[in-house]
Amino acid sequence: MKTPSTRPGARRPAAGWRLSRVAGFLAVFAGIQVGVLPVFADESCRPNVFGGEDCRASDGRSISTSRPNVFGGRDTTFSDGTRATSRPNVFGGEDITGPHGRVDSRPNVFGGQDYRLPDGKQVTSRPNVFGGRDFRRPDGKTVTCRPNVFGGQDCR
Repeated sequence: MKTPSTRPGARRPAAGWRLSRVAGFLAVFAGIQVGVLPVFADESCRPNVFGGEDCRASDGRSISTSRPNVFGGRDTTFSDGTRATSRPNVFGGEDITGPHGRVDSRPNVFGGQDYRLPDGKQVTSRPNVFGGRDFRRPDGKTVTCRPNVFGGQDCR
């Protein structure tokens, strides 16, 4: 999905990028494969005809599909049928509500976002040299995302 600031093509990205990524982290903490930040070691997303993005794992399995909603955010449907929705918040970030609770985000001093997960843990993102984002998970591991040729993101 798209970065929270800009990416090649100078198009202001939609909230769906964060929604999809945060959903992935929710999946890790909920113990299932749905949620809202990069969870899969190899994930690739590309724009879809609805103005959102379709994301797939490296083995070709569908992970999620998103589209804009009337609140200025994104509605995302995951491969198991669960859904998440986002809307802008007063802090300049988003509130993302999924099947396992709400993820709140706000901008940080590194040019990225700080995400507060439903269990109180925190995920931090920052821009990387590839034009994408690095996400530092609560366990200390980092997931790196970079733009792909389809206008989406690949995360590893």
